Amino acid sequence: MSGVRFGINPTPHPWPDVKRFAEWCVRVEDLGYDGIFLPDHYDLPAPSFPSNELLDAWTTLSYISAKTSSVRVGCMVSPIPRWIPSQLAKIIATVDFLSEGRVIAGFGVGFYPPEFINYSPTASFDDDRTRIEKFEEGIQVILKLWTEDNVNFNGKYYRLSNATLLPKPKQKPHPPMWSGGMGPRSLKITAKYFDGWIAHRAPSPHRVVSLEDYESRVKMVRDLLRGYGRDPTKFTFVFLLMIGLDLKDLGESVKFIEDHARAGCQYFIVEFTPPPPPQKYMELSERFAREVIPSFT
Repeated sequence: MSGVRFGINPTPHPWPDVKRFAEWCVRVEDLGYDGIFLPDHYDLPAPSFPSNELLDAWTTLSYISAKTSSVRVGCMVSPIPRWIPSQLAKIIATVDFLSEGRVIAGFGVGFYPPEFINYSPTASFDDDRTRIEKFEEGIQVILKLWTEDNVNFNGKYYRLSNATLLPKPKQKPHPPMWSGGMGPRSLKITAKYFDGWIAHRAPSPHRVVSLEDYESRVKMVRDLLRGYGRDPTKFTFVFLLMIGLDLKDLGESVKFIEDHARAGCQYFIVEFTPPPPPQKYMELSERFAREVIPSFT
């Protein structure tokens, strides 16, 4: 089964040795991973590491792009309602410019209240409907700034007056945008504006819980794309693949990839869980690349 690409999501907390982290980034590029992705969180309800000991995603991605030459850099995902959308557009455009066009921009709605209360411009966590509305309006702002010379925007939540964003992103018309939205309305927004959709398996509302569920979501997105007059073959279906640290389930992971590739997935982002210590990460990354990736390239 060819044509499947793989990215990797390293442990999000700081490595004690930054030089070792840079070596891992270069090694990942050499191993054939297509992209390095980071979660955009300042706080998480995760017991496996200090929840607020997280590096800023886009600053770190800029660092990664400076240490590598071809691997793509992306985010899973930046919660637009936690940001000022025009500021986020500027940051991502800068990283795309400096990386010579290697950014994949992942966007989402956000879900963890403490992040919004402590790190958003409004210092509050809106209800689901408001966050989804901000998600869609923020995407409109970002796209306009990336593709238009002079932007005026008068929305419900965001306003721009004669705004100019320069330099523009290196990629034209803009970096690929992948959505982490999972609910019905988010999927409609995904099909209308985005270039890809990131799914993951989790037993919570709107999350993919089975292969059958995934197949139905893929079909839904494809139907929505056609409804918006868009070509589904130019859209990327992505899955966040969680793998245990003992790697005893690699055979199961291969079957999972095969099944979901047949269901339409073209891109898998590997995440080892729980987050391993940095010294373990090189070994895990090399073994997955050696034992799994060649079967799909």
